[in-house]
Amino acid sequence: MFLRPVFLSLLTFTSFAFGANITLSEEGAAAFALKHNHALAAARLTLEEARGRLRQSGRLSNPELELEFNSNPRSRESAARAAVLQRFPLTGRLRYEKAVSSAQLRAAEEEVRDAERKLAAEARGLAVRLRALKGQRDLRSTQLANITELSNFLRKSAEAGESSSTDALQVELESRQVEVERLQLSAEEVVLSGEFRLLLGVANGECPTVSGELPDPSIPLPEANPSPRPDILAAQSRAEAGRLMVREQQARRLEDVGAGLSYSQERSSDAPNPVETDRIIGFRVTLPLPLWNRNSGRIHEAAAAAARAERELEDVRFTATQEVTSAKHAMEAYAKILAALDSCVLPQAKKLEEQLRASYSAGQTPLLEALRSRSRWLDLQRQRLDALRDFHLARIRYFSATHQHPVPTP
Repeated sequence: MFLRPVFLSLLTFTSFAFGANITLSEEGAAAFALKHNHALAAARLTLEEARGRLRQSGRLSNPELELEFNSNPRSRESAARAAVLQRFPLTGRLRYEKAVSSAQLRAAEEEVRDAERKLAAEARGLAVRLRALKGQRDLRSTQLANITELSNFLRKSAEAGESSSTDALQVELESRQVEVERLQLSAEEVVLSGEFRLLLGVANGECPTVSGELPDPSIPLPEANPSPRPDILAAQSRAEAGRLMVREQQARRLEDVGAGLSYSQERSSDAPNPVETDRIIGFRVTLPLPLWNRNSGRIHEAAAAAARAERELEDVRFTATQEVTSAKHAMEAYAKILAALDSCVLPQAKKLEEQLRASYSAGQTPLLEALRSRSRWLDLQRQRLDALRDFHLARIRYFSATHQHPVPTP
């Protein structure tokens, strides 16, 4: 066929453009992505940022040392003074700072876990789609061989004057259409392979491939509660941090007070008396007066942020519930399609195809009918593979939505 060289070139590019193969299963792809994905590795560094903020929070400010020296150049009189001042809050500001940073650290940990959950689901989904593409290409190859046989039969019949040349041209057009479909599948495989490589974080010169075939559908019986999901736990920690932030800003209404000790020494001379030295020890307290700034703007900002965090928590919970319901209904719908195909449609199509084959062998049925029956059976197989792919994608979404699927340890 005229498209065969193009198809072989594209297939060769798909197989060898990236070099050495890395064969992975569905779970192996998820584990590989969790270990090598660059975006996830960068996200894990946010934990160190949060730990650093937690370590820095809740600390007193450094004490202040004040030194002063005065001297009279026309006499021996001088004065020196040293003072140490420590500022500290009268409210629970430092305690709230520590609690806010601790809640933010828990939120960061859950956000990383949620990124791992989504990454694992995405890797499994790409593995399923690549498996389905391989199956579709195999079916197109079988269908192309069947159409080629039919085309040769009709061409010979047309040359012998037993059938119309229009039928042969029509079958030839169908053959080219299937070849174009194979090219489209190969192009889609190139695109998916590129996404797969990016997701897995593989180095240049490595080509990841997925082993195995799509298993038969099986709907998980227990419906897990979506509350343990990391995104819900992260939203809960952010809401807690928002509430604590309001208390922290309220505690900042009164600025830190200061307390310290001072020591001064003065030398004075009053003729004809000799030089006298006076030493003074003092205690100092500074108390800010909340007259112009009571931190009302920051309190309002923190209250609005806390309210937003509560709404986001409600939205995350609602979204999680809807994701579980949607994925479960999708699984059930595709399972019904597969059950109908496996129990009734495909067996009947296969039986009819075998009967027509036997009838053709006995000379009772023309080859055209037998080949058409074979083509119908292959079309049904393509429909089944599409439904099976969509079922497994919905199943992956269900496991991810319920956080039921174990996330491999990187």
